[in-house]
Amino acid sequence: MVLHVRHVGLGVPDLRSAAEFYENRWQLEVVERDGDRIYFGAGCPESHVLRLRATEEPRVDLIALAAESAAEVDGVAARVAAHPRGRLLGEPGPRQDLGGGHAVRFLDCDGRTVEVSADVTGRVFTPVSASETRPKGIGHVVLNTPDIQVAREFYETVMGFRVTDWVEDVMCFLRTGPVHHTIAFTRAPHTSLNHVAFEVRGLDEFMRATGALMRSGIAPVWGPGRHGVGQNTFSYFQEPSSGFVLEYTTAAQVIDEEHGWTPKVYPANAQTTDVWGTANARDELVSATLIGRPDPGTWTPPPV
Repeated sequence: MVLHVRHVGLGVPDLRSAAEFYENRWQLEVVERDGDRIYFGAGCPESHVLRLRATEEPRVDLIALAAESAAEVDGVAARVAAHPRGRLLGEPGPRQDLGGGHAVRFLDCDGRTVEVSADVTGRVFTPVSASETRPKGIGHVVLNTPDIQVAREFYETVMGFRVTDWVEDVMCFLRTGPVHHTIAFTRAPHTSLNHVAFEVRGLDEFMRATGALMRSGIAPVWGPGRHGVGQNTFSYFQEPSSGFVLEYTTAAQVIDEEHGWTPKVYPANAQTTDVWGTANARDELVSATLIGRPDPGTWTPPPV
């Protein structure tokens, strides 16, 4: 089965400015530079959690997911090949990027490049200690899609995701393990990245990280607050040079699988989006920022 999000690859027009933000503001660690690519690590054993690549316009290069074994990678490849909306970009085999391993890449139902990998070599890292505001890793990714039911079916069928909850018919939360969601889909006019959520150590670290960015002059797009669906905290910020949205989050709901779980349908209201009532209103500007522009990376896989 798919376990978690390993990393996200983003194409950015101003590589220097974006790298400065992720290193000095978002507190990720540069682990390698390779030509027009920069790899960033966090407080986890993944070889990297973010890859930046210099591109003409902002685009999502890939969403990289971890599988529990090479055999599961091969199983994903077979299911993509059999799915009418999937397209393999090559047969599963040695992974040609930092960390190596065994991987397959494919286009999902919306044309995103997705990589599923196993046996990736990790790195020596320093665990996040109390009061530290640097992220532990990626908690989840939310994707915008013009057809939420098609996206749900594809990720369920191909990678074994399970529906946890819905917000009316506009947002679907999917999990692979006990954490409430690993990936979520939001209904939108076009395919794009909604946001990448980085997990911090706890509630104190969440507020410290939010406050550190605010003190540096970077105001949150939305937050801080706590979602009613999933129970995770949220503070959304925008990387200035590319416009991609990032979230600080922690304390997501853990599902009790032993006693079963029935997905719920929540109303799309202020109580659902922010149970604390501390965040700014999710108005049209916030929604437009999260929806973003159509992703030019769809149907055009990255060269690496």
